[in-house]
Amino acid sequence: MRNLFSFIYYYRAFFLFLLLEVICVSLIIQNNSYQRAAFLNVGDEVVGRTFSVYSEVTGYLNLGEYNKELAMENAMLRSNQATSFYTDTSAVSVKKDTAGRQFYSYIPAEVIQTSTNKMNNYIIINKGRDHGIAPRMAVISPTGVVGIVKHVSAHFSSLYSLLHSQVTVSARVRRDGSRGTIKWDGESPEFINLEEITRQEQLHNGDTIFTSGVSRIFPDDIPIGTIERFTLKEPGNFYDIRVRLTANFRRLDYVYVVNNLMSGEMDSLINKTENVQ
Repeated sequence: MRNLFSFIYYYRAFFLFLLLEVICVSLIIQNNSYQRAAFLNVGDEVVGRTFSVYSEVTGYLNLGEYNKELAMENAMLRSNQATSFYTDTSAVSVKKDTAGRQFYSYIPAEVIQTSTNKMNNYIIINKGRDHGIAPRMAVISPTGVVGIVKHVSAHFSSLYSLLHSQVTVSARVRRDGSRGTIKWDGESPEFINLEEITRQEQLHNGDTIFTSGVSRIFPDDIPIGTIERFTLKEPGNFYDIRVRLTANFRRLDYVYVVNNLMSGEMDSLINKTENVQ
């Protein structure tokens, strides 16, 4: 406190000058309409810019929270879209409509670790068993197919990325085309190969590749990529197709884990069929 008083006393002339300047400026503004209007305009500009900067800073700091809210909202919308339901035509009650039954639900998750430079790439997400995630669930992003859940712990899950030598996905050229199989060749993380498409299929560069719907893991019509180029294998009856992925695996932030609500019933039926001698 003594040092503060000493500082003020030492610079008393300077502080007195500042006080007189403030009084003079105040008198000028109060007694002259032009100067008063100019001061108010400048004040409004300064205040506006200050709040604008504050809003941008706080918005940036809250960006992660906004993204989480958007991911939750998108998961809800995906769960309510038509492809997440199946039609039970045996339900004919006129009192209660039970024809549309939920087939898929979606769990939003954040990517916390990923790789793209290996032959067998993986992804770690921040949701696990406690959030309803189990092995062999499909994982997609807002732009396309991402991978398949391999291992889960209470709070985390590891995925086999689509960029993995052991991952194959049933795919279709356009929504009305023939089916083939998507498989990564270990080269660029931006491209993947589509196999088993016969020469009878009319292909064009830019055609979109979707999931085929025959898989018990992935829903139908999830985009995978677009045809970058294709050639006919010789000799043979099949195309060699290079597909540019729609999902950017180097910049994955949020994904959706797809929960097939009928998987238990389907697995039970398949096991019974396979065990028939």
